[in-house]
Amino acid sequence: MSPVGTHSGRGSGSPPRDGTFGAPAAWRLVSHGLVAVACSLLVVCVALVFPGFARASGDFVFQGRGWGHGVGMSQWGAWAAARDGRSYEWILSLYYPGAVLGQLENPDREVKVKISSEPWKSVSVITQNYTQVDLHAAATDMVLVKRAGSTETTERIGSGEFLNATPNDGKVFVFTERGGHQGPFDWVEARPVSQDGRVGIQLRTSSEGSALAKREYWGSMRVEPSSTAGRLNVYNQVPMEKYLRSIGEVEYDWAQPGAARYALEAVKAQTVAARTYVAEKLSRTTFIHDNGYDLAYLGYLTRGTASAPPYVFEERFAGVPLAAEETAGEVLRHNGALIESFFSAHSGGYTTAWYTSKYPYLPATFDPYSLEAPPSAPGPGFPWTFTISQSAFSGRVNGMPDVNGSRVDVGAVQRVEVASRDTADPESHVANLRLIGDKGTAVVRAHSMIGVGKPFSYNEMRSTLILSITNPRPDLPPGEFTDVGHGHMYYEEIKQIALEGLMGGYDSGEFRPEASVSRWQFAKIAVGLHNLIFPDDPIPLLDVADAPFWDVWARPGVLGDESDWVAAAKKAGLVRGVTETSFGPYNAVQRDQLATMLVRAMGFEDEAAALPPQTPGFADVSAAGPHASAATYLRHLGVLQGMESPVGSGIYVLNAAEPTKRMHVAVIISRLLGLQDGL
Repeated sequence: MSPVGTHSGRGSGSPPRDGTFGAPAAWRLVSHGLVAVACSLLVVCVALVFPGFARASGDFVFQGRGWGHGVGMSQWGAWAAARDGRSYEWILSLYYPGAVLGQLENPDREVKVKISSEPWKSVSVITQNYTQVDLHAAATDMVLVKRAGSTETTERIGSGEFLNATPNDGKVFVFTERGGHQGPFDWVEARPVSQDGRVGIQLRTSSEGSALAKREYWGSMRVEPSSTAGRLNVYNQVPMEKYLRSIGEVEYDWAQPGAARYALEAVKAQTVAARTYVAEKLSRTTFIHDNGYDLAYLGYLTRGTASAPPYVFEERFAGVPLAAEETAGEVLRHNGALIESFFSAHSGGYTTAWYTSKYPYLPATFDPYSLEAPPSAPGPGFPWTFTISQSAFSGRVNGMPDVNGSRVDVGAVQRVEVASRDTADPESHVANLRLIGDKGTAVVRAHSMIGVGKPFSYNEMRSTLILSITNPRPDLPPGEFTDVGHGHMYYEEIKQIALEGLMGGYDSGEFRPEASVSRWQFAKIAVGLHNLIFPDDPIPLLDVADAPFWDVWARPGVLGDESDWVAAAKKAGLVRGVTETSFGPYNAVQRDQLATMLVRAMGFEDEAAALPPQTPGFADVSAAGPHASAATYLRHLGVLQGMESPVGSGIYVLNAAEPTKRMHVAVIISRLLGLQDGL
């Protein structure tokens, strides 16, 4: 089902807009998984949040959530909140914290709107310049006002009568049924004689092409010469509350009473945001656009095609005028001033901060409702993947501004890194990106790289909520990684474990030594370690049809997924669940749990159980706990060393509950292998 509009309002200096209107909803949001752990400790990475993708070794792959700039209200988040019973007042308070609802001083003020050829489409494929404008009186007569210098003349146009306006030498000429050819004029304006009247228009974008489908608008219609030679511009001048009855900034079925996704409170929230946005912008400028540069404004009669007549917007989407009526005159203010009420299609689960010193009501805020919507593809949270070759990426970013305003000139980009985010939360929007090339390094603002007129549009890189970046895999020797150089404190251990095939890196050539290891990933390591130590008694890896635990999803036909490794480790007695039925596969493996799995994988259970009771262990691993004997035995062997706390006390702790980092796993296994070599 097509949306009325999909993206957010913007003005001068405002967040960038995608401006993609009328995209099929099926393009717009796959199930939100519970995966927070970094994939993969091993060579194989199973992506559970994002759909699979194909890539070449020289590609960059960006994965994230959301659609649009993410500033202010998330339209899909508002929908989910409304469906959860939240009022429009509550929704607005979530997305514009600190802003207060009140009445507009002049609710009947006129709005001047620059008219586009097809305002529901992307701004990249439409125009606001015309070779001819046909006007007619709809419902009532209208008066044609013709301005030439300081002189104005008028002509009455009867209901159903038409006129043509054409450009010539920077002026407007008209032809009317009664007056014939007239001009030149500085501008002409068609004004209905009563509030019940409308102006119909048909627009021609070229001298050869046929006119676009007929549309009608409340208010008056002014035709002026364009700054583009031989073209005209058209402006609709309409009372604010009439204007709001034709705003197309929500999904169609949200505004259709009786539809499965009807959500009037979300439409009301959108209406208040739209009213506020327009009133604030018109305090600084003379007109707004009817397209993605501001708000999608479709008019009274709209969207006809060669195969289908236009329809009455207010009748088909009755929730839009109803929302305008039920919020009549309401706007948002902060410290008494109208706010700039930006919004976007989907925040990805986090709104992004926008110059909070100037806009304190637009902070980075966790947005749980956006993680629940929409229910159709591509799924809650709006996950996306964007793949681009190294050469294409380099060509686009070189020349863009960096954070200091200088032009980026880094040559062939080798790596892209997240330099900073809006918050400490790794699932918040990216603020800055670091571009590392063969000629140098540059830091750029994410919003300078993604958006309308930027190196990447929102139809490519959907948002700045980038969760992962896979860099092109460099040509490295076996056991080498881009982020573990010879100077790394664990370089030798990591290389050794990689060469043994027990741990691997990412497609980008990274090892990511600081990343944590999940329980299913360590189950795989434990199986691999056992098979390395006991080649004559290997643990087989089978493609299992039944889940080994309820929270480890089985995928028959896929050998080597999480369920296969966990099932193999479970059957061999290397792992157990956190309960009888659950494994917690994506929880980070704790250090005491790791000790137990390693002892089982190495076949040290009897030796660990036979340790004298007085053998020193770790103060934070309870002697009565399930992991005490394993942790104590590995300390006895020098495999686990722990930390003396306090220093000089002779008391050692394991920090047992802390997640285990990839580099520490490599060091521990390296010690075990060294111990094995000495036996």
